[in-house]
Amino acid sequence: MSALTVEQLISWIEAGSVEQVADALLAASEAERRALGPRLKAYQSNGSAVSGFENPYHSDDPSESTEYRYQQAWQQWETLKRNREDALRVAGAACLPRAADVVSWLRSDRFWEQPQLVAVNALVRVLSAPGRPALASVARQLADRLRPAQVDRQWPMVSGLLTAAGLAPPTTEAVVRGWIREIGWAQVAERLQAHPHTALLLPHVFRIPRVAVELREEWPPALARLVADGGYPRADLLADVLLRLRAGDRPGAVRVVVRVHRILAPTTAECAEHRQEYLGMLSSPHVAVAALALAALRAVDDAGRLPADLIAEAAYAVLPRPEKKLVRAALDWLDEALRRTRDPQLFAALTAGIDNEAVDLAERTLALTARHLPVFGDDGRAVLRDVADALDGDLRRQADALLGGPHGGTAAAAVDRTAARPAPLPPPAALPPPIASVAELAAAAACLLRHRDDPILFERFVAALPVFVRADRPAVAAALAPLLPEYWTDSFVLMLQSAVTGRQRTYALNEYERDPAYPSHLTARRSIELAEQLAGEPPAALLATPATVDGHVDPVRVLDLVAAAEAAGPSPAPYDLTQALLRLPRVIEPEVAEAAARLRSPAGRAFARWVAGGALADPDINIVAVQQKRCRPGHQTHGRYLPCECGSTVAHRRSVTFSPLAHPDLTLPQELLSRPPEHAYQHVYLHHYTLSMVPWPLALPSHRELVAAYVQPALARAADGNVRGAGDLLPSLARASGPLGPAFALCLAYGLTAGRPAERLAATDAFVLTAARTDLDGADLGALVGHGLAALHDDGVLVLRRVAEALTGALRAGAAAEAWAAARALVPAALTASAGGPDLLALASTAASAVGARETIPEVENVAIRGGHTRMVTEAGRLVRTLTAPT
Repeated sequence: MSALTVEQLISWIEAGSVEQVADALLAASEAERRALGPRLKAYQSNGSAVSGFENPYHSDDPSESTEYRYQQAWQQWETLKRNREDALRVAGAACLPRAADVVSWLRSDRFWEQPQLVAVNALVRVLSAPGRPALASVARQLADRLRPAQVDRQWPMVSGLLTAAGLAPPTTEAVVRGWIREIGWAQVAERLQAHPHTALLLPHVFRIPRVAVELREEWPPALARLVADGGYPRADLLADVLLRLRAGDRPGAVRVVVRVHRILAPTTAECAEHRQEYLGMLSSPHVAVAALALAALRAVDDAGRLPADLIAEAAYAVLPRPEKKLVRAALDWLDEALRRTRDPQLFAALTAGIDNEAVDLAERTLALTARHLPVFGDDGRAVLRDVADALDGDLRRQADALLGGPHGGTAAAAVDRTAARPAPLPPPAALPPPIASVAELAAAAACLLRHRDDPILFERFVAALPVFVRADRPAVAAALAPLLPEYWTDSFVLMLQSAVTGRQRTYALNEYERDPAYPSHLTARRSIELAEQLAGEPPAALLATPATVDGHVDPVRVLDLVAAAEAAGPSPAPYDLTQALLRLPRVIEPEVAEAAARLRSPAGRAFARWVAGGALADPDINIVAVQQKRCRPGHQTHGRYLPCECGSTVAHRRSVTFSPLAHPDLTLPQELLSRPPEHAYQHVYLHHYTLSMVPWPLALPSHRELVAAYVQPALARAADGNVRGAGDLLPSLARASGPLGPAFALCLAYGLTAGRPAERLAATDAFVLTAARTDLDGADLGALVGHGLAALHDDGVLVLRRVAEALTGALRAGAAAEAWAAARALVPAALTASAGGPDLLALASTAASAVGARETIPEVENVAIRGGHTRMVTEAGRLVRTLTAPT
């Protein structure tokens, strides 16, 4: 017989002949097989169309549709492709010399299809041939290295090799997942009983996190049947199920395990045996787990097998939870237990529910406390008094009534109802140290080429670049040249190119930098300006380099640089000077103004006018309603980059506008200092989806209202759904300088009702930071934001539940007065809201109590006296009692 050639082997692989490949290689000697290995590893399958297939679009049979012929051809191609992969798998396993080589071959990314049974059998045959690496070694390594993402492709092969080698599988996550999929979803109980590794792998379905999510609806009854038939110990399965429920898991996995527990239906004796596990499950973040644990413990107590200290422990775990149905069940249990036994531990545990954040649950707890308080006498009153000291508002009034007056009639000092204030804002941090080496300069350039949304790094880079170019241009060129992209994409790349080559390239602003209506245009112009300077003699320093992370420059440094330029001759670059003027702080020492008055150059006189009181005026902001555009079928209204408004749920939005500003000392396009209504939404989507807005507050750190006017449209879109807006900018705006005006207030209002929790959290942070400011000249933040929130409610934009959640966070952070003012403005809207109204009224009650507010709101009183047991009536009554309680 002639020796097997690689050409013959490849022809069989291309034909997908798995058995022929296996038979030929088994007939060859080990030396011949190994000789084929290098050529086989270099082989790449032909991915072109399969020869011999008829063109599916040409057929003599008119009864066959083109779609049918196409599907037939596609199925043939898919079958041949899978057969080719199987044949190639078998060839590699038969020819590669070591077990590690075979394992790497079988795990390689060249195989995308799941091996067929014929291929697995062929692998067993060739790996059992004399001279081949041991089948057991290959199977064990494949099983040990199997990963969860590879289960679908590799598990049938791994399972078949392990079975042929007589090996037990390792109990890894991937193996257990593969075993579950091998059992499948039909006749699960029979398959579990018949599988040789059920006893080994089934416990790890519950011991390994995330694996239980693989179980489908057929598995829980099949597991119960397996236990009932004696195929698996019930005690072991129940222990493993409780282990997983107590340890926690992803929601999908928890749902399946809860269903297994319910179908097992543990007896009272089993629940008593596992009472510690059930106690631990009461703190689970999954309410279904806590509910089944509470029911199990209640059943044990009903059987008289749960001591009072464990009932108290269960109460302490459940009563602070937010799930009302669960807390009510725990209160009913405690009420029954206290009727049965007068244990002080149970009474103390009951009072823990008074601290529940849901006021209606706290009131229900107080009612139960009042029922059982006479039994415990002075000891019970002392326990209640300790809890009542932390209460306020109507809850405190109810607790005092139980105790016979404030503090139970004692002579304790009056309660201090002064609301806590947020901690004062610390001064802004200084800019990080200057870039100290060419290597650090190159690292900063590499970061900025990937992400342009780090304004601090950008300012440090542009401040250091001319310094290093002046000192050693060849070193800078050698470090930056490898980073340059093939094409000039924007002004930043142009600046790098000038630093490397020392030549100026003709450049036109791209479509993202061209729009002069946004602060990013100023950044682009500064980059082009610096690129021109780098082509010649770079400046020794830039005027606009910030001194602090909020973007403000040091006036003394700017004065010194302007004076030095005046003495040396060349004037500062116009865009650098413009940015420096816009970054000057609002308050400047008189000595700086006096020294600036002596300057005579154009830049010096501009600086002197600015610091002498001639800075850019604050805009006169007006709130306007902008009609939302609607897309017509087949008509594109926003251009190719801009998403349409078809999904908008509102007919118009609130926006801001102001009359055009002007300043003779600023080199800026007029569009950057004006905002007519038509600009409110015309371009914001383009910039929001293509450019970062993060650098904008640093471009205008002393002009908060201007930046807020630019950012507001993106926030408005985020409030209309679960769309990412510019909410992360709000804390930066809160730290900026300038008067507190309607543009920033509208931004906060939109942020407080944003769809994404992260954006609402940022808005809450900004609300608290602004409340902590001491330089706002008595501006009423809460009233301004409340006015904006009320306007958004009138437009149908506001989601009261979101606002209540965000303002509650601000209240807890110390901004009580501001939270009350904002909530007070929304109280009339909350009374007619279909959702979220009671949440807002509950917040208003808490905030009013924190600040000691006293007033009469007729609309709330009318709701409170209309009767009924709705939550709206309950919360309205509570707010009335809070606002009218004696001081």
